[in-house]
Formats: sequence, C-alpha cells, structure tokens
Amino acid sequence: MAVKEVCERIKSSLDIADIIGERVRLRPASRGYSGLCPFHDERTPSFHVYTDTQSYYCFGCHEAGDVFTFLMKTENMNFREALETLAYRAGIELPKYEKESGEKTLYEILELTAEFYADKLARSPGARAYLERRGLNQSDISRFSLGYSYQSWDALVNYLRKQKITDKQMLDLGLALHGKYGLYDKFRGRVIFPIRDMAGRVIAFGGRLIDGEGAKYINSPESEIYRKRKNLYLLNRAVSAIRERKRSILVEGYMDAIRLHKCGFTESVASLGTSLTPEQAEMLSKFADRCYICYDSDKAGHNATLRSMFVLQKSGLDVYVVNLPDSKDPDEYLLGHSPSDFEEAIREARPLVVQYIDSLRPSLSDPLTRKSALRELFGGLSEIESHEVLEYKVCLSEATGIQPSKIEEYFTSRQNCTLPEEPTPPAVRANIEPPCEAALCSLLFRNRECLLKVPPEEALKLLRNPTAWDTARAIFSEGAESLALLWYTLGETEKLGLLARGDEYCARMKGLSVADKWQSVYGELKARHTAGRVREILAKMRKSQATPEELSELRRLKGLQ
Repeated sequence: MAVKEVCERIKSSLDIADIIGERVRLRPASRGYSGLCPFHDERTPSFHVYTDTQSYYCFGCHEAGDVFTFLMKTENMNFREALETLAYRAGIELPKYEKESGEKTLYEILELTAEFYADKLARSPGARAYLERRGLNQSDISRFSLGYSYQSWDALVNYLRKQKITDKQMLDLGLALHGKYGLYDKFRGRVIFPIRDMAGRVIAFGGRLIDGEGAKYINSPESEIYRKRKNLYLLNRAVSAIRERKRSILVEGYMDAIRLHKCGFTESVASLGTSLTPEQAEMLSKFADRCYICYDSDKAGHNATLRSMFVLQKSGLDVYVVNLPDSKDPDEYLLGHSPSDFEEAIREARPLVVQYIDSLRPSLSDPLTRKSALRELFGGLSEIESHEVLEYKVCLSEATGIQPSKIEEYFTSRQNCTLPEEPTPPAVRANIEPPCEAALCSLLFRNRECLLKVPPEEALKLLRNPTAWDTARAIFSEGAESLALLWYTLGETEKLGLLARGDEYCARMKGLSVADKWQSVYGELKARHTAGRVREILAKMRKSQATPEELSELRRLKGLQ
C-alpha cells in the first residue's frame, strides 16, 4: 500500500477536529469549528477547522493544512513521526517498509516494557494482593494497564536484551541505570503505572514502592519522547469527560486519579511532579474553563495547592479548591465515602481567592506575623487579574481589616495602598529555620548517597520548617536531576534560597567527608527530635494523659539520649 493511500485511510478514520481540539479550544462555527490560532497571538478567533474537507485555515496568519501538517508544525514532528502517531491513534498498521529493518521505535520499546510489567503483575500474588487491599480489582488493573517490577536487579534488562533492545536505548528511556556490575533495572519491587500521551502511547512510567526502603514513588526521567511538564496522567482518558462536564479535577497521585476514574469522575488527571507547570495548566485550559484542585490535605499538599492555584489561574482557568474532611487524599477519602459525598465536596469547593485568604487568616490575626502575612497576601493576589480579586473584596476586607475602598484602590491602580503599619517586633520567630534543616536538604539534593541513607518518612519527621519539609519531600519524590531547572523556571526562590543556605552551612564543615557531614547534620536533627518528643511525653505525664505506649516510648528515647 502506497504512503498516499495510508494517509487517506488515516484521515478518513480520524476527525481533524478531535486532534486539533486536544491542542486548541474549539467552538462550533460554520462548516466546523473556530478558535484562537496556535500559530500566532490573537484575541479574536480567526482559526477555522473544516470538518467537510478535514483541513484548517487561519484568516489572520494564513497558516493552512491537514491533520499531518498540523501535528508537524505544532509538535515539531517530521512527516514520519506524524504518520506513526496518527496511524497508532487510528489503529492502522503501517506498511513494513515504513519502519527501519528490525529496529523498534521508542514507543514500541515502552509498550513492550509495559507488557512485561503487566505479565509480572499477573504472576505476583503479593503485588495483586496489595492492589486488592487498595480496592482495585482485575478489571481496574487491565483498564489502567498496571504492572509490577520484580525485586530482581536485572529482570527487565535481560528481557529487553533478548528483544534486541540496546543498552543505550534502555538508558535513554530511563528503564535502566548504570551500576558497579553493569546495567540494572530502575524500577524494582514496585507497582508500575504507565504514563501515556494524548495518542494513548506509553511514554514513561511511575513506580510505587510496596514495601522495603526507598522513595515511595519514583518516575521515569525525561527523554526524547517524554516531557513531564507537558503531560498529565490519564489526560488521554479524561479529555472527553472534561469537555462534556466543562470541568477538570486535578489531583497529585496516580492512585488518586485512578480512584476518581473508578468512581465515575473520569474528568480527573494527576500532575506528574511536585509543582504544576504552566504548560500543564495550558493543556487543561484548552478543554474546559473550570478546574478543581484536590491535593493532599497535609501541609505539603496544602502548599502545593497554593502554588498550583496561581499557575492555573494565569492560564485563564476558574480555579476552585476541594477540601476533603477526615482524610489525606482523594484515594483514601473515596475508600470510605460514596461518590455522592465527593460530588458534594466539589459543590462546596472554594474559589482561589477565598481559599488563599483563609490560608493566611491565622497569620493575619497574629500581631507577630500580620505584617509579613499582609505582604504575602497582597503580593500573591497581585499575580491574578484585578477584577477576579475585587469580586471578593468584602471577604478580603473582613480578613485584613483594610477598608474595601483601599483594597479597590490597590488592585485597580496596581500601586501601594495604605496598609496597616505596625512596628516590627524585636524577635519574630528568631529561629524560623535552623541551619541544620537547610543543610540536610542540601546534602540530599547534592549527594545521591545521602538520599539512599534514610527512608523519606524518617528524614521528613525531623524537619519543622515548612519550606525545608516541602523541599526534602520534593527531592525524595522526584530526585534532584530535574528539580533545579524546574524551581528556577517557576521562581521557587524559597527552596533555592534554602539550598544555598544549606550549601553555606556544609561548606563551613571543612575537612569532613560527605558521609561525616551527613552524620553530623542528621545526628543533630535526630537528637533535637528525640529531645522534643521526650519533653512532649513528660508534659503529658504531668497531666496524667500519657498512654502506656508513650511511656514505653519514653523509656526507649531516654536510652538514646
């Protein structure tokens, strides 16, 4: 079959509006759809998609073409890449001569790997039992293509070598790592979550540790076909529901997204990192105007929610925050509640501005923190459109004590209004960030051997400062490779500043090896944590409130001092 015939088959099997609609917000128009042109900046739609001719044309910049040229121009693909992508989407097998002899594409290698992991899950009663305890049955496992990686060091490496996959390809795709004795599997002893692109092709993996030591979640590194900041987990499955329901639900974890889909909330997607990126927000804004954030309810989840709110709002979305009672995350909540309970939580979700104001209320009411909280509040709200803030000026006035007219003046003119002036207290939380906490984060970030020395939960419980805790959590979850660039791009000055202070603290420990520095810093934090816990239990004893377990813990802790 000639290439021209294959192209015609593909175009007759796919609707160009569906493909373009995944990248451009389209609205019904004469002979098809219209939207804002992806090839030049404009405010009034001049880009048209014609369903009768399966083509597009922009009356502004005069770009025109079919589904192939659209993918080539918007995704920077060559013709072959566009052909393979659309053929996969249409379920059409390309002629043999379209592939290089015997050589598998990166997508085929990852699909082969996903099948390998799926087979290992079918042969692993322990892993299946774990998923059953998490409320997932065989139908769910098949629906989301879940898999399992053996504890073996090289099961996948050996399998792929037999399939004539080169070591370089495995390394480039992040399936294997270099070790002292050669290549070894990156994912070991983990439930595997395949990550797919909009065409449904596997482009990466996430792995959840079932037991033992190590990071709870690890992910594939970025590769030639995978850019974390430009993908969302389950978006390929969620697009239709997002359009139909005119809303998206954004969660943090793979299991959160799967649980929501299983419970009927198929408009749900998960971010693939600790911070939402502008590219991910832009993707969601193409399908619906409203986004509900439902991150973990712990402190780190709360901080991630606040950061993501502004990223989403800047992309033009109406942002609402879902607050779940009595639970940490959507997965846990829906295991104990009905879908109607979750829908009720969505109905009670709060707009971005209200959520942000409420998050700072305790600091606004404390004389010691009021001034800095005001700066943070007005600085954060200045990042979004004035009219979106002024809709809630009464709520803002009630929380801050500033007159509504002053608030309106500030956000209308974008000039400093007269905020309540208060003298700086002589000592405002003097030891807000112990240098050893910054040093711990620095050592985790700069040295992989430190990252492997301690389970994440053991290290995190030693950190009191929210920025240090959030920074360490990100390092454990994502690794240091891509975080620096991401933090610079998103302007995460707090984390970068904390790492700089940690570097400075470590540099003062001259003559010590990395291992000795780790022992010094970690030992200091552990001793502080132990002493604090001892004081806490003794205080309970004085009030006759200590439990037998706490008394036993006290004896153990005193033995460590």
